[in-house]
Amino acid sequence: MSHQTELKLQNGTATISSEAFAELHDRYRGRLLNSMITVARNREEAEDITATAFTAAFENRSRFRGDALPQTWLHAIAMNEARSRRRERAVPLESIEDSDALRIVEADETERLFEQRECCPRVWKALRQVPRLYRRVLIDRFVRGYSVKQIAKRQRIPLGTVLSRIFKAKQLLRAAWKA
Repeated sequence: MSHQTELKLQNGTATISSEAFAELHDRYRGRLLNSMITVARNREEAEDITATAFTAAFENRSRFRGDALPQTWLHAIAMNEARSRRRERAVPLESIEDSDALRIVEADETERLFEQRECCPRVWKALRQVPRLYRRVLIDRFVRGYSVKQIAKRQRIPLGTVLSRIFKAKQLLRAAWKA
């Protein structure tokens, strides 16, 4: 876009014409796409966000006030689209039912290891190799028998953090057990 066109747009004296918008697209699409790849961490998603942002900007070009550069306006539209998509994908913790939470932290082999007396020394040896942060949730859950909610309350951490720590702790314990 020429400097004169940008100034004209910045002053808000005219809407962005179709020709000016095409020039804006050609000039800034690559930069916006690279920025959205960083945000979305997925090229296909970033391409969708970029296309959606350009579509929304084109459809709403008459509402462009000129308070910022057109590329800044486009970037804001793209960021809003990325945030919206992230919110749509998020699963609120309240939606995890107790049965789902139990399935996530199901004892599987870990609990059986604790129950087999002949394996106890080996289990404790493997458990000592697990970092303290993760070892603590394993012991609270599978040795002391605390519920996920009780662990969250005792350690003053969110329920989701407890679930992810139990999952990671089980992976670390399995790796230590196999070593």
